[in-house]
Amino acid sequence: MIQVVSGMRIGRGGAVTSVSSNGTASAGRSWLKKSVRSVFLAACLGLAGCQASNLGDGLSASNSGVAALGSSTYGNGPVQVTMLLPTDGALRKKAADISDGAKLALDDLGAGQLRIDFQASASTSGQAASKVQAASAAGSKLIIGPATNAEVSRIISGTSLPRPPILALVPNNSAGGTHIWPLYGDAIDSALEGVGVAVAAKQKNIVVVHEAGFPAENLLRLREGIKLKGGNTIGFVPYPASGINLRAAFAKGQLVFAKANTIVLLGGGDAIGEVIDILAAGEFGQSIATAIATSLIPEEIYKRPSAQGLMVAVPSTTDVSVIAERFKAKYGRAPSYDAAIGYDSIAIAAGLVRSGGPDAITVENLTSSQGFRAATGLFRFRPDGRIERRMIVHRIENGSLKIIQEEGEGF
Repeated sequence: MIQVVSGMRIGRGGAVTSVSSNGTASAGRSWLKKSVRSVFLAACLGLAGCQASNLGDGLSASNSGVAALGSSTYGNGPVQVTMLLPTDGALRKKAADISDGAKLALDDLGAGQLRIDFQASASTSGQAASKVQAASAAGSKLIIGPATNAEVSRIISGTSLPRPPILALVPNNSAGGTHIWPLYGDAIDSALEGVGVAVAAKQKNIVVVHEAGFPAENLLRLREGIKLKGGNTIGFVPYPASGINLRAAFAKGQLVFAKANTIVLLGGGDAIGEVIDILAAGEFGQSIATAIATSLIPEEIYKRPSAQGLMVAVPSTTDVSVIAERFKAKYGRAPSYDAAIGYDSIAIAAGLVRSGGPDAITVENLTSSQGFRAATGLFRFRPDGRIERRMIVHRIENGSLKIIQEEGEGF
């Protein structure tokens, strides 16, 4: 165990909270009735011990009136961390929040050891690869960013090893490369948390219902994740994102529905409400006992009678309370999830340097199986270039989310 600056503790390993034996209360079909903290990274993070959504406005905040960031340096420590942030109008709020969260983390945890080199540019400028090369030449130990998949792809094609590890400000997807990891989770991570609960409840045969055109690599990642959780993917049933002829689309999957006892609903667009209505009515998949939605579905869906009983896993927002008061005092606003991401990215670097010295920010240490617990919850960077984030599993009940499984104390 490691003491954090707040006086709380970071847990090592450990099992997640057991699934409630109570059935899900639901106003819909029977399959909706059967489904089944120590917060931010320690500044003294030790590798031999353990390593350690809606927060404010978040990603949906308006960017109007937010000035573009300029390149600058914050802090004067000997260990340089480079942060690549966008100046695009649509990303300015995100960039400002990440930058402010990073500065707060350096104030809290840097202990005179770190400095942040902020490099700002438009995501369409084509400068990402050259900025990574410059950061590497300048001796940066870690690169945080960029914030778009296109820039990550340019870095992969335009740079080579050796270079510093990169924590990209993008969700889990196929854009990752060698020694590059995303910092954000995605809908697949959310779905797999729910799958874990379903499998523990012996609901192992899973059909995936998804928008047509959902990225094939993400569907493959979901299938692989289901297998790792102990489940069996019976099949995939696509539906038109437009919502036209949904019943006809589902009718094509009758044989798949008939073999499943769990359904995963991938989608959050305009059609998802009608998708849930149709499937909850019981016309398809009489054997399905458990339904899992994802973090993609909008909150207004929670009020629909057909959505009652759905499982939804979302990132922990509890832990950000540890930084909320100081963030608001410094910047005059509540921290968004992006601000917490910025905080965590520097907290990781600070913790490794404080525990292991200026050369401790390595691929081996970043990919420790213990993972990290920080302002955005519990996560770890996998050797395959993905981030694995634990989420809190909820059940939709009476129009709101009710916790049925906590994030847990470790992996």
